[in-house]
Amino acid sequence: MSTITLSETTYHWLQLRAKDSAQTPDQVADELLRQQLAPKHAYVQVVKRVGGAQAMITGTRVPVSIVVGYLRMGETPETLVGDILPHLTLAQVYDALSFYHEHRGEIDAEIAENTEEYGQSLLRERLGEEGYLRVTGQSK
Repeated sequence: MSTITLSETTYHWLQLRAKDSAQTPDQVADELLRQQLAPKHAYVQVVKRVGGAQAMITGTRVPVSIVVGYLRMGETPETLVGDILPHLTLAQVYDALSFYHEHRGEIDAEIAENTEEYGQSLLRERLGEEGYLRVTGQSK
């Protein structure tokens, strides 16, 4: 870990921003530096949602995780834009893949959380076994 020296004015600004966002000044500084120094993706934006941040193809409702999921099922970028998601361009798909490779852990976690098994375990956890069986129509 490295240390940098900030002016009093800059640190004060970080403290104010941290207070507004319920973060530490270090977290705010880290986030801002990542935004400025990380490679830019012209076709991908991270959107804050109720369940957390999600990488989406800009101007669409298509998450990067969906593009990755289709490719894992055997589709190609060309079949995605030609047959499955014709409103996307190859540039958008390739940028989504580039973003995925730079943020693999986050996207893989998102994909894992969107499985049927994960949904079932979450329901069981929140409703209890009896409630889960009732909701899913499996109670006797």
